Amino acid sequence: MRNEIRRLQKDGEYRFEGLSREESRKAAMELAEATMREDRRNGIQSTFGIARDVFGYYFAIQIGR
Repeated sequence: MRNEIRRLQKDGEYRFEGLSREESRKAAMELAEATMREDRRNGIQSTFGIARDVFGYYFAIQIGR
């Protein structure tokens, strides 16, 4: 999960591959929460959430830069 957190922090979004719609929703929520926890441990205030693409798959995204 560490690589996913780093990529989300760097790119501002992280899309999952090979997951069902429901699995992608759960994974995106977990990744967004884990990334915010990691940032807070480092003294950074950030906000991450989830979004859905046109096909119904979810991804983690940074809210406000």
